[in-house]
Amino acid sequence: MKFYPTSIITLFSFLLFVNSLFANYAFKKKVKSVCKTYRITVDSEQFELGEDTFFMTLESGRNNFEMFMVIGFASAGQAVAHQKQMGLSNAYMPANVQVSVRVPTAKDSFNTFVASCSSKMANELAEGRMDSAEFMQKITKNLKIM
Repeated sequence: MKFYPTSIITLFSFLLFVNSLFANYAFKKKVKSVCKTYRITVDSEQFELGEDTFFMTLESGRNNFEMFMVIGFASAGQAVAHQKQMGLSNAYMPANVQVSVRVPTAKDSFNTFVASCSSKMANELAEGRMDSAEFMQKITKNLKIM
């Protein structure tokens, strides 16, 4: 059986692609699992895995956008911790986390609250080293309403 250079390159590329998909899949699965624990349903389409930033979009009720914001950041923090724990060389480790929460204001009308923080800060929230009230005070400084 002969191996041609193109076959070897194709196989190598496929293996690299599969490894990165596994890391991304594990990250998304962890975020979804934490959100599910708090009865927040999310789909992978609501995530965007940027090179340095993880973006997440949630849709809350009128009076509980703060809870959705905190859960979004905590789930991303737990996913980062999980990636560190797995110790894979291709682990997805964003430096920043950005969560946007769409809040209904009227029929077919929404306000979108967008906040971001470092993944380290999200991890501190997830592990309980930072109180949720203190966390909200810190991210409210850069909270944008669209």
